[in-house]
Amino acid sequence: MITQNLFLKALNNNKAVRPQDMELLTAWFSLPGRAASAEQVIALTGAKRASMIVNNLGKRIAGFLEVDAGSGASVVAVDGKNGAGEAVWVMREELSQALVAQGSVTSEDVQAEVAVEPVKTEEPVKVEVKVAPVVSEPEVVVEVADSPLAEALVEFDVQSIRKAYPSTPASQRLLKSAMVNALVANRPVNTRAYQRMIPAELRKSVSSQEAKMFLNKVLAILKTH
Repeated sequence: MITQNLFLKALNNNKAVRPQDMELLTAWFSLPGRAASAEQVIALTGAKRASMIVNNLGKRIAGFLEVDAGSGASVVAVDGKNGAGEAVWVMREELSQALVAQGSVTSEDVQAEVAVEPVKTEEPVKVEVKVAPVVSEPEVVVEVADSPLAEALVEFDVQSIRKAYPSTPASQRLLKSAMVNALVANRPVNTRAYQRMIPAELRKSVSSQEAKMFLNKVLAILKTH
């Protein structure tokens, strides 16, 4: 079995764990029970075959550490079931501990993992009904309308987020105009920077489901602009 320290060594090597692999791992860590289904891996990576993504990641880590890869996926995960009885990959505890030790995830991510209900189709009413809309939202669009980055974020919202969560109230959308303005102004490129640079009131007003599924992809857009 690969230890936490060995996983940490692999996480710090760009050939063993590429930037896109790290985006998958941080999003995977924040899923309830750190259990990712094939559908969720595909949604997070855009790949056609989830098993290939997880297997190749395990093989890259095993190859870098010079250990037996086994099935590939078994290096980074164990097989499991979610609440709906679907097959999932459950992140190995040693890998999750290495992510925390490296600083790629924070204590807030761990707390959120327990609080979020795993049922994909559930309306996020229990958490979000208490949150008041951000007052400054209507006045933001003019400031960022001509920004290429803002246009890229709006396009991603329309093409990906709204298709996945069409019923999210406008005031609770991840890429509502207030959030787009804040992201363009501050340019956070990872979750730690996002939590530090974006006001807590604005972050808390966002749908937890949208944030869990798409925040890392949004940060990747910021990183490429």
